[in-house]
Amino acid sequence: MKKVFPLAFVCVCLISCPSHGENFPMKLWYNTPAENWMRQALPIGNGNLGAMFFGGIEQEHIQFNEKTVWTGSSALRGSYQNFGDLYIDMSHDSSVTGYRRELSISNALGSVSYKADGVSYLREYFASFPDKVIVMRFTTPGSRGKLSMTLDLTDAHTGGKKTSAENAIGISGTFDLLSYDARLRVVHEGGSLSSDAADKVFVENADAVTVLLAGGTNFNIHNDTYIGETADALALRMQSAINAAAEKSYDELKKNHLEDYRPRYNRVTLDLKEPAPDVPTDTLIRSHVGGNYIDMLYFQYGRYLMLASSRGMDLPNNLQGLWNNDNAPPWQSDIHSDINIQMNYWPAEVTNLSECHLPFLNYIATEALRDGGNWRSSASSLGNRGWTLGIETNIFAHDTKWETNRPANAWYCMHLWQHYAYTNDETFLRQTAYPVMKSACEFWLDRIRLNNGTWEAPDEWSPEQQGLRQSGVPYAQQLIWDLFDKTIKAAEVLNINDSFITDLKTKFTGLDNGLAVGFWGQIKEWKYANSMDTAGNDHRHLSHLVALYPGDGLTALNDERLKTAAKVSLNGRGDTGTGWSRAWKIALWARLLDGDHARALLKAAMNLTTVTDVSMSNNDGGLYENMLDAHPPFQIDGNFGAAAGIAEMLIQSHLGYINLLPALPSAWSSGSFRGLRAQGNFTIDLTWQNSQPVRCTIYSGSGNDCIIHYPGMTEPKVIETVPGGQYTLTF
Repeated sequence: MKKVFPLAFVCVCLISCPSHGENFPMKLWYNTPAENWMRQALPIGNGNLGAMFFGGIEQEHIQFNEKTVWTGSSALRGSYQNFGDLYIDMSHDSSVTGYRRELSISNALGSVSYKADGVSYLREYFASFPDKVIVMRFTTPGSRGKLSMTLDLTDAHTGGKKTSAENAIGISGTFDLLSYDARLRVVHEGGSLSSDAADKVFVENADAVTVLLAGGTNFNIHNDTYIGETADALALRMQSAINAAAEKSYDELKKNHLEDYRPRYNRVTLDLKEPAPDVPTDTLIRSHVGGNYIDMLYFQYGRYLMLASSRGMDLPNNLQGLWNNDNAPPWQSDIHSDINIQMNYWPAEVTNLSECHLPFLNYIATEALRDGGNWRSSASSLGNRGWTLGIETNIFAHDTKWETNRPANAWYCMHLWQHYAYTNDETFLRQTAYPVMKSACEFWLDRIRLNNGTWEAPDEWSPEQQGLRQSGVPYAQQLIWDLFDKTIKAAEVLNINDSFITDLKTKFTGLDNGLAVGFWGQIKEWKYANSMDTAGNDHRHLSHLVALYPGDGLTALNDERLKTAAKVSLNGRGDTGTGWSRAWKIALWARLLDGDHARALLKAAMNLTTVTDVSMSNNDGGLYENMLDAHPPFQIDGNFGAAAGIAEMLIQSHLGYINLLPALPSAWSSGSFRGLRAQGNFTIDLTWQNSQPVRCTIYSGSGNDCIIHYPGMTEPKVIETVPGGQYTLTF
């Protein structure tokens, strides 16, 4: 370090960390309407209720979802459903000029603008968390009395009920267990409204029109029946939501939305010193994918999608976040436990959206501790205490039993510990995380077997390598090792030292950690001989590297032989894969401190694809024109995994110190970020030039000692902090 300000002069007591505005707006934009839902339509959401808008000229199409709209029950699989569609036929000429369709990530606002018949038309869309509705606004700036349209709200299911009034349309119905209800309200300024026997609403010659949409089901995860209210009570709740929103002006609704969204989004900025090319986003992906602007955009898009799909109720987002237009979606658009739901939440803590993690964490705690619930029954059916689950899970904790995934309980607990590690919330650790972690440990204490002096998990596999099960599989061993390690650490924080902890420590001492080097120099995927463990296996899953990322067991050992073996394994798998697989590899290479390789994987994850059918081909993965991740088909985990991988290139804190720019690519030689989080309840701002830190500001939430390191630094810098303190270092 060239210079460190004396800490006595740089410590400033703070009430809270600042919110940083974007250096320049982040947005997706296009000069044509969307024609394909998966590849081109644009998503909005408030955490529970979401929609995709197409931006059609003669007819606008708004397809909408709510994350509890599921068929099935705790005893029946079912699938996530399309809620319905809103079609708005516009009464103007189809020939337009100046067309633009846009999604502002910075403001969570969608818009469509164009000129027809000499009249300027503007539409705005947002999903409001505070007002619990989707809001659509139609205006003709500079003109009056020019808005005429026909609105039709359609149910995606047969057998439901549809009603209409002069200014409203409703749809409702019942699935296997749940009832659903959606309400549309049209508020016009000037002109007239009417409806007809076909349950459509007509607007004639209005100056402006605001359309409000509310929807939901009577699902309640905290009730053992999963039903929280009657269908009639649900209808009253939806009517109340739409009435309350309709009493507010559009300006008030928009103000509420922006005041709720912007402070959360603005916690983090990333500037890689490249302005936005003045081209539509589809052209950006095709022609400017090598630049830095798209890296910033993709990172912030992941944060946007997190805010849009994981707020409110104690239920996580799913394979598609909450956006789905199919009543029989691939894999039921479920909660998939062998990588996908975990990847959905990798960026939550580090990108300063900790509250978006809570729907997943509270869901885990609820289901893991539910007396008589499916997860505890899965454990007891094996003669074990605790809880476990399978891979394909619906919102009622019912699993297909396609494959068991017993170590998923340990992987889920990794999220509980990480929330504590980033927030230092001891109340959460004591009341929520520790009981769940202890119960998962009890499952494995009952199940593991002693073999040649080490404890092994019997009859495990390496997802999703079919046809083989054996004891001591590294995927299981690495996760169980992490579970035992973090549960012991949690007990130390909480001053717990009972017989359970004594037993846990004893078996932890002899537990196989799942890290061994194989005959071609790789991290072994199976403990014992197996012909599939070869350099030619380019399978999408990298389950034998879970201790590298998102775990910390491999790098914590600081064993160069293991790190080299991890590189050999990654090179053996290759740099292609499904969309989410490419995203996972970004973070894995970042943990190995190879920024250029990590960025090469980021660019591979931005491979533009048009494949929308299910494909396991490693060549088809990437993203669509709307920047949604393509497995294919659309799977949102790749968006979240890429955002987490980018953060991992800029800051790492899993080893007990804050490593600044640990895997900085040469293409990002100068830049800055504001607001990224580190374990220990620290928030970090950093500016760098010529690939070296220049200025770092640390915000201490808990008053822990802060250890700062960066590549090439001779020895770490230790800063004694106080809660609410701010510390600035220059290098």
